[in-house]
Amino acid sequence: MRASATGISHFLDQLLRPIFDQAARQTAFINDIHFVRRLELYRDLGYLSSSTIFITFDVTDLYTMIPRDGALQILEEFLFKHAKQGRIHGMTIDTLMKMARLVLDTNCFFFENKYYQQIRGGAMGSPFTMTLANIYMLKWEQTLIEHQKSHNELYGR
Repeated sequence: MRASATGISHFLDQLLRPIFDQAARQTAFINDIHFVRRLELYRDLGYLSSSTIFITFDVTDLYTMIPRDGALQILEEFLFKHAKQGRIHGMTIDTLMKMARLVLDTNCFFFENKYYQQIRGGAMGSPFTMTLANIYMLKWEQTLIEHQKSHNELYGR
């Protein structure tokens, strides 16, 4: 069964993911090779040393656990930041926000012969949920990114 807002989810993803990709390009590792090349540059600049510490972390269940109101607020900030004359590809921010809320608010699932509405996070497998989670994380990690930059450290996701 497909969610009622699947088409809107795909539309928002196709509209917003390129904007996110551009906004996150300085801190995104595209693949393993890209990571190795960034690490080699870090080394070539003289920053890699025997005392360098590598840290990784994973956010458990990010898509389904992002705080909905917080994520929507961050999405709205993101849209305003990247809008041209108050629009993203000709669409108003208000319209895009209504579409985002529709995708999140109409996510229902069937379990043990009962229907449930998801009230936290977004649906796994929803294209827009992935983009929204990435936008949320980009905002969340800004303080860390700025700290790493100011100390000539490498940060990427």
